[in-house]
Amino acid sequence: MRLFFICALACALSSRAWTADKLTEFSAYYDASTNGISGNAERHLIKLGEERYRLNISLNAKVAGVEIGDLEQASELLYVDSQIQPQNYSYQVSGLSSDVESVSFNWDSGVALSADEDESWIVAINDHTLDELSYQLALAIDVATAHQEYYDYETVDGDTLDQLRFLTLGEEIVDTPLGRLRCVKLARVREEGSNRATLIWLAKDWGHLLTKIEQTSSSGLRIKLELANAIVDAQQVTGISP
Repeated sequence: MRLFFICALACALSSRAWTADKLTEFSAYYDASTNGISGNAERHLIKLGEERYRLNISLNAKVAGVEIGDLEQASELLYVDSQIQPQNYSYQVSGLSSDVESVSFNWDSGVALSADEDESWIVAINDHTLDELSYQLALAIDVATAHQEYYDYETVDGDTLDQLRFLTLGEEIVDTPLGRLRCVKLARVREEGSNRATLIWLAKDWGHLLTKIEQTSSSGLRIKLELANAIVDAQQVTGISP
């Protein structure tokens, strides 16, 4: 269950327009599936105040129509001078399995307090350190504005700093319930010899809104997340003409 939640949502991204002084609010809705387990996910970016935003994900999973678990993940962050600065991160899974994690950033001291249900750690952070959700927003912004081959991020993960890399693979048109979307395709770069794989498609005409994720786990389990509907900057997402 935890693998399904994490893999299905680990790279979900959304945006419409990025500027130096603000982010654009959005609501996006997804269908997720793997080996008889289905789910519905939502992502929202909400402006809380001057330079302050909340990015959150919720997902519920079902087997044969019966709900078996829920995930809630959120990051409160500042967006200043085109930079994301996370403040507080939370992650909670309930149902057949359970897990609780949190990270609080103290930028004045250069540390983050990271905790789960049983332990807590003080982790030294750098100016560019993000959490396990806010890096997704940073990736969407970078793909929209930087046009690089590789994108690298550092996140707080338990008692360590995790290094993430994504590779641009090109462009594809993807069919969705909203129509055909022109997408940038990316892959998560794994360690040499790994049999895990993550592919993501981001819609170019909608600020690199997540269109699809396909993930293969180390055991060969295939997980898919697909866009069902989205409102970005108060506009309904639509596809290109046939």
